Amino acid sequence: MIKPHPYDCIIYLLQGGGALGAYQVGVCENLINNHYPPDWLIGTSIGGINAAIIAGNEPDKRVEKLKAFWNKIATPSFGNPLLFQDKWHRWQNLLSSESALLFGQQGFFKLRMANPFLQEMSSPDNLSFYDTSELKATLEEFVDFDLINQAKVRLTLSSVCVEDGILVHFDNTEQKLGPEHIMAASALPPGFPAIKIGERHYWDGGISSNTPLKIIFEEKVPKKLLCFMVDLFSRTADQPRTMMDVLKRKKDLEFVSQYQEILKYFFEMHKLRHIIRTISEEHADKDCYDQVSLGHPCALNIIRFQYVDSDADLWTKDFEFSQHSIKQRQEKGREDVKKLLEEPLTLRIIPDDSGFRLHDIRH
Repeated sequence: MIKPHPYDCIIYLLQGGGALGAYQVGVCENLINNHYPPDWLIGTSIGGINAAIIAGNEPDKRVEKLKAFWNKIATPSFGNPLLFQDKWHRWQNLLSSESALLFGQQGFFKLRMANPFLQEMSSPDNLSFYDTSELKATLEEFVDFDLINQAKVRLTLSSVCVEDGILVHFDNTEQKLGPEHIMAASALPPGFPAIKIGERHYWDGGISSNTPLKIIFEEKVPKKLLCFMVDLFSRTADQPRTMMDVLKRKKDLEFVSQYQEILKYFFEMHKLRHIIRTISEEHADKDCYDQVSLGHPCALNIIRFQYVDSDADLWTKDFEFSQHSIKQRQEKGREDVKKLLEEPLTLRIIPDDSGFRLHDIRH
């Protein structure tokens, strides 16, 4: 089958964001259905779970399994969604998020009966408000780990080590991955417990970097790369006018991870590497080998999808798993990919095969 694009590698970079991850499902669905399947999946938190489900299923089953996972963990909506007014919809979302706080989500997490503050001495894998043991069985239901470990599609999951604070990347091209690695990448404290792997404990990589761009920029491979980056928290928003707005905006800014500045830094570094490579081709000799090795030919085109809150999204939006909201978010993702495909120039290769370009898609 002839590829419908000129790229050597297509990357899906999936940010964390809890229930907002349903938006990623819609984005990935339409990318896959329009012949832009991933060669490399990078994810943290819920993005890591979505990435693992895609990597852990055959191409014709990926979308089906993604949707089935989200259907399993969803909370039933009350009433007819078509009749929802904005005010009622906000109350519906508040009730759904309160349900998650009090009872958890089926197949995902459940409230611990014992108050963790009353535990005098324990270990990080036992200290949390919720028990995520059900998630292991759910992952085994929807993910084929034998397929993941064949590494037909590269999978990289970001997590942070509790003991030393170092951001680590679990990668199926370097090690065997299991449910524990996905759970480690989505173990956000104090809600979820750390996951013990070997002698170390790991938390959600979003604590350190909710959008692990660095992994891509560190690739020293002469390739043409197309990265679909799916963000779940807004960098910009209207001025807060209620305390609910303040709480929501605070959460957005906490998880944006200052990656706008990180992106600018890596953009400058990428340009520098391009300059080094160009100069080295004309003047390289064995005495400057170390300097020459810093340059490498790589064309990187980043398409950034940005989830935009609906009027009914509250500060509890990341743990609001109602069926109605999940379907709405998936539809937003599908519509945003449709918008991208209507602008084919954004998908073209960078002319000199070495450089960097960023294009934003907002609903």
